[in-house]
Amino acid sequence: MDKENKKKTKWIVIFCVIAVFVFCLLFFRVQKVSVEGNTYYSQSVMSEMFQKNIFEKNLLSFWIMDKLSLTPKLEFVREYEVSYPSPNEVHVKLYEKKIVAGISYNNQYIYFDKDGMVLKSTSKSVSDIPLFETKTMTTFTMYEKVQMENEELLSQILNLANLFSHYQIKWDKVEMNEKDEAVLYSGKVKVLLGKKDNYDEQVSALASILETAKKQGGSGEIDMRNYKVKDDIIFKKSEVY
Repeated sequence: MDKENKKKTKWIVIFCVIAVFVFCLLFFRVQKVSVEGNTYYSQSVMSEMFQKNIFEKNLLSFWIMDKLSLTPKLEFVREYEVSYPSPNEVHVKLYEKKIVAGISYNNQYIYFDKDGMVLKSTSKSVSDIPLFETKTMTTFTMYEKVQMENEELLSQILNLANLFSHYQIKWDKVEMNEKDEAVLYSGKVKVLLGKKDNYDEQVSALASILETAKKQGGSGEIDMRNYKVKDDIIFKKSEVY
């Protein structure tokens, strides 16, 4: 009798486990993935990125994967937060890596973050994203650091791009000439920055006077190739630059 009861209890437990499993599988099935903060890809594409396998299609298993850091790794995102508005919905808030500038080379526009990682590539320039123009051979793979034949030039470009972002310099483009000297264009103002490993002194000083120079109207030039801290900065007006 005891054996029969134990056997019956065993089957009841197995049945309950299966019933709970089936219930969770059906009741907590993910029916909607909403994504916030995405600019590089559409809502539908982003949703697919979070629904690639059977475990991501169930809210409970998705929650476990999230806690174990097994959810998808997105190279173009710094981090993301996951919440669960309902038993069948997953909401993802993205914090994307920020594009700081682009490189124009051979009719290709390569946009990168502060570390030089390529986040976007187009055959047409994107408005409101400033560019570095160069004739140095440039190659890239998406979500990897941009490659240039001249590594020192790439270091110059990253240094300038991050400094412009830090000091909130409004600029349109920077031409890198055959001597790897940087020439900045902001509105009708041309700034000669020269060739340096670090442009911090020039850019920090430029931040305080560039907008003033632009407000004076007309076009002009500022020569900062030999600038040192506390040097006077002279804006030379001209008809064209």
